[in-house]
Amino acid sequence: MEPSRTSAIKVALAVIPALLIVSICIALYLGANADHEESQPAEGDVTVTEMAGYLKKLNEMIGERGLGTEDGQKALRQVAAMTMGNLGPENLGYEIFKVQTDSAKGLLWPTIWINAGNRESEEPFVIAIPQAGSGTGVAFAYGFSEYLTSHETGKGVRVVFYPPLAGGDLRDWIWKRCGGEDEKMAGFLEITGGTMKLSMSLLSIPEGRRPLAEEISGKKGWADNLSIELSAYPELRIELAEQGRLSRDGHAQALIRLMPLVKDLIEKVDE
Repeated sequence: MEPSRTSAIKVALAVIPALLIVSICIALYLGANADHEESQPAEGDVTVTEMAGYLKKLNEMIGERGLGTEDGQKALRQVAAMTMGNLGPENLGYEIFKVQTDSAKGLLWPTIWINAGNRESEEPFVIAIPQAGSGTGVAFAYGFSEYLTSHETGKGVRVVFYPPLAGGDLRDWIWKRCGGEDEKMAGFLEITGGTMKLSMSLLSIPEGRRPLAEEISGKKGWADNLSIELSAYPELRIELAEQGRLSRDGHAQALIRLMPLVKDLIEKVDE
């Protein structure tokens, strides 16, 4: 009986490590799938309260952003962290992409983006959002990213937050950082904060796209929420109206009303 007892112990000692390895593999597989599920954007509509909160943090609580001072640099880092936190897996659920190839003041400054809409598309429409300057553009981008989780578009939409280091052609500068080798840009739109002089957000359309301007000018909802002008500037650009005499909630509501118009604009652009 003693030999068989010894054999059983030997078998157990051989089998237990194998079972542990199998268990670890199963745990890693389930964990990887759980992470993948968490990265799926959570459907929902941005609320006035959310937008007002973004505006308060970005325009009042976080200081002026820029590379010229230590406070400005700190504010830029805060915006980058806020962007990744708000849009990432623990909140809206987007996968965060980031490159840090641009340096200034002895530090690297990230370009951050997410893929929304048809995230499998190899022809994304790029929306460029400056991290510096007014926080209204960044706040709008947060809200619009949430809007796209529950308002489907067949186009891929790449929302890119770029540092104040872009030089030359902004479209090319951004695409060199966020474009894939097998990808083609379907369109490009800059969205920035505006000035207190703007009573309504302004869409600038290149002169060569006059038919687009004529098509959307007569559509319901556009004239009440967005001024349209033809411009010598080569890209589509929206300057968002700032708060002005509006309450913060009123400003948030005005930005939310723009979201279906921006989605419609993206779907109409075909390069």
